[in-house]
Amino acid sequence: MAFDYGRTYLVMGERIDKAMQIAQDFVFSGSNVMCISRMHPDLIGERWAGKKVDTIWLSERPGERNIPPDQLQSLVHQVLTFANGNKRAIIIIDGIEYLALFNDFHRLQMFFEQLNDIAMESGSILLVALDPRLFDLRSMARLRRFAEVVN
Repeated sequence: MAFDYGRTYLVMGERIDKAMQIAQDFVFSGSNVMCISRMHPDLIGERWAGKKVDTIWLSERPGERNIPPDQLQSLVHQVLTFANGNKRAIIIIDGIEYLALFNDFHRLQMFFEQLNDIAMESGSILLVALDPRLFDLRSMARLRRFAEVVN
């Protein structure tokens, strides 16, 4: 599948692996990648040894590159800064299900729409790893409105 810049893709699966595999080609061709995940940044870095990947850990633990799951605007700010500072940026988000535990679905949908707008305006690719089993059909339909689905 070809991926177009300025688009959002829902990468369906139980784990982040498929989204990271898609991003790998971009990483090795020199694209700048940001990965927002529940996975510890050291584990993400191991997957792309020798390549620089900007990471944000979704965690309630204090830390320089950690953002609590209820701070959606902080995440939007980080994504906007990264996307505007890197031409043809690739942004991976894993942990939407975790964010849903701390935010009602309306806030989560607004967050998703903001990220989609950022991807379109900056010419970035947004890869959202998502386990469809964890959302009801109506919620999935709302998220799909702004993205292409990758199975």
